[in-house]
This record gives sequence, structure tokens and C-alpha cells, in this order.
Amino acid sequence: MKQQPFSLDGLFEMSELTPQTQRHLRRVYSFLSSGIALAIFCFVLAQFFPSLSGIFILLGILSIVAEFALICMNRNSTFGRRVNFTSLYGYASSVGGVLGSTIARMDTESRIANYRYCMSAFVSAIIIFVSFSVFSMLTSNRAGIYGLCIAASLILSIISFFFFGASTIIGVILGILYVIIDTQSIIYRSKNSTSDAVNDAKMLFVDLVKIFYKLYEENMKKDKEKKKKEK
Repeated sequence: MKQQPFSLDGLFEMSELTPQTQRHLRRVYSFLSSGIALAIFCFVLAQFFPSLSGIFILLGILSIVAEFALICMNRNSTFGRRVNFTSLYGYASSVGGVLGSTIARMDTESRIANYRYCMSAFVSAIIIFVSFSVFSMLTSNRAGIYGLCIAASLILSIISFFFFGASTIIGVILGILYVIIDTQSIIYRSKNSTSDAVNDAKMLFVDLVKIFYKLYEENMKKDKEKKKKEK
């Protein structure tokens, strides 16, 4: 099926969600949650077996090959759906595994600091995901979903501020903007019958990873600057 181009009208539309669109969002978030769970599992696994880094890199390459292959095939065929799943879960396992094995090879002091960076960034990403997945199932009113998500996310990020610092709040605000645009795009395609739940989950997962790495880098940079000032 040909992918319909995204319209700016769809980005600003706030009509009620149809039952079909809500079902589609549930599927998207279920695939997304399984991808996040797999990334976490591979991150933890890599702590005990850092030598598996080569396998995680190969899984990342496989996900890229699968994504290119999808351009030339029917996504709705049995084989196409399998390739689509391979792309999502290959990418998720590669992200978690490569990061985990990289940190596992660091010295003790660096490893502890990086665990802190990861936890701060992960908390920001997971707050956004949980808020959107929960409220999108509770109401069909789009403005209500976004309003509740923004309120819940900011409250949770303020609580997390006392444990992980200001980067959590900044990350949540940036992440909310990313996910609102993505969700509007997903709803638009669903209404126009060009939706693909696995592909939509990949889009959300990629943006959550972008948020995670951006915060991870910011935390690392701030820590290095702090140490320089102390010297």
C-alpha cells in the first residue's frame, strides 16, 4: 500500500478519535512497549556478557537491511510482516545491547557515572511513554489526551528532578513535543487507512532513543564540566 504523505492539516487537527484509531494506538503502544522491554533486557544482558557486543552490532545491521528490504516488498504479506518485526526488534536489541556492552567495558568509576546518566535519560523517556500510552486508552478526546499527558509528565518529571536533576524536566518537555507530533502523524495515517502499527511503533521508538541519547550526552557533558571546575 502506498504511504500517503503527511499533511500539516493533520498535525493541527484535534477531532475525537474513532474506536478504530484507538485500537490502532493500542497496537502501536503494545509493540513499542515490547521493543522497550527488549532493549532493557539486552542492556542488562550485556552487563554480564559484554563479549556479545558483536552480535548486537550484527542485529543492528540486520535491522537496517530489513528496513531497506521493506521498500521493495509488500508489508502486508506474511514475509513482509516478519521483516517488519525484524527491523523493529533488531534495532531495539542493538540499541540496548551496544550501549550496555560499551558501559560494561568501562572502569568502575566511569561505569557508575554512566549508569547514572542512563537512568536519568531513561526516566525521562519512560515518563513520556507511560503517560501517552495510558491516556490514549482512557479518552478519545485528543486535546484531553495531550493535556493530561503534559500535566502527568511534568508532575512526574518534577518528582524525578530531586533524584536526577533538571535534565529530566528538559528531556520530558522535548520528548512531549516529539511524541505529540508523531502521534498526530499516526492518527492522520490511521484515519486515511495508510497505517502500519509496527512501523508507527518504530517511529516512536526511534524518537524515544533520540531523546535518550540527547539527554545522555548532556548529562555526560555537564558532569565533565563540573569535574573540570572542581580541579
